[in-house]
Amino acid sequence: MSKGLWRMSLLATLIGMSSAHAKISYDITNNTQAATVAGISISPAVLDVMYKVSSAKKPELSRATVLNSLIENQLMGQYGLKRFGKENIVEDNKVSFKPAILEEQEFRAIMQVAFAKPLSEALKKFGGKLDSVLSDESPIKATEWDTYLPSNKIMQLEFALSPTGRVAAAKRVMVKYRFDDKTSGAITLAEVYDSQNVQGRDKIHSREGDYVSAQARELVVNRYIEYWVKTASGLTAADIASIKQAITNKTYHDGFASYIGIAADIHDDVPYVKSLAAKVTFPEIKDYYNKHKNEFKRIEKVNAKHITVTDEKTANIVADALKKGGKFEDLARQYSIANDKDKGGDLGWIIHDLKNPTWLTTLAFVQPPNIPSRPVRTPNDQWEILLVSEKDEGYQAVDSDSVRYVAGQTIARQKAANEYRQIRMDLIKKADIHIQKSFQGQSNTLEGDVVIAAPSEEDHHHH
Repeated sequence: MSKGLWRMSLLATLIGMSSAHAKISYDITNNTQAATVAGISISPAVLDVMYKVSSAKKPELSRATVLNSLIENQLMGQYGLKRFGKENIVEDNKVSFKPAILEEQEFRAIMQVAFAKPLSEALKKFGGKLDSVLSDESPIKATEWDTYLPSNKIMQLEFALSPTGRVAAAKRVMVKYRFDDKTSGAITLAEVYDSQNVQGRDKIHSREGDYVSAQARELVVNRYIEYWVKTASGLTAADIASIKQAITNKTYHDGFASYIGIAADIHDDVPYVKSLAAKVTFPEIKDYYNKHKNEFKRIEKVNAKHITVTDEKTANIVADALKKGGKFEDLARQYSIANDKDKGGDLGWIIHDLKNPTWLTTLAFVQPPNIPSRPVRTPNDQWEILLVSEKDEGYQAVDSDSVRYVAGQTIARQKAANEYRQIRMDLIKKADIHIQKSFQGQSNTLEGDVVIAAPSEEDHHHH
């Protein structure tokens, strides 16, 4: 799942469609709420922040569209969480940053866009790196590492602190900070370690003390940004919590869409789609095949000539002669050692045979027509130059494995998309949604249906 700066579009593949089915009340007249969804309030301040960040990347977005996305992410995200569980819709592996760290990064990125000028000036006040608020910086000494890390003389299957090392790292203070008389704290080695992805953990296990110290300072900067937002941005604690929840909702929504396969490439291994594809019947495949036959075109046979020589030097001589306009048949008769040299290297028609392909037929079917191939070394240490003069197109058989796979995957994804659309509409219909009256008539992206784009044509096309 992508984790970039807030993207207000539903998904890259979703396009708003006009079709007013949902019942939404545009009846809020006070200035303290932009909307409420099932009793949960979205304040104008939260909408302002999200609109500022969203429109910075997409100026064409309206405040109504951004508000609709906040509502939709809440409904769809929470539905996906309840139905499939967090472990299935939120990616959590040993390579990337932990989900909580990614959401913290997202929050800070939003704040740095929404409050770019005042936050930048506040950071400059402390010399950019907050030097004036730091104290008791204590880099890791070379003799300390064994206290926290497994021995570097033993190969580790994965990067991890030992149980005793984690306890020690949680007590090892890297640096202390004080932002004001009421706000102070410390950064520990364990906190630095837990903020890393696999590359960062690799540096720590490589015992790079300077890297750890720099990361400790970066965590102080991160904490200062959160401190500034709480004390100087004008956002209330409820607003901040609402923005963080909006980020989480977006994570859940994207994860739900990915889990059921509507945000994945046709060749991605999606268990949910795989389970739907296994239930696709042959009549469904046949119907799809007949309606989309051009997606199953393939080269049935090619007419080709070749020149076989014994060494690379001779192959390059022939290739140069062809570039200078030499006739392929004449050069075959002059240089080729193959039995068909007297016929100008004519191979005739090569039939498409998936069950018994050779390196020569494989090359023939990918070689553009009327362009001699570069010299290719063969498995028996000879050299070949191939020329395809004609290609004859046909269609894959409707009962072939390839058609079954492509059509089955596409039909399954269509079913997943239809399921998604129905869930979305049902949730919006049933939810108790109230929106500020001023937004009425400005946008129908929430009330309307959505269409989910199919995988691209080239994803389907197989030769």
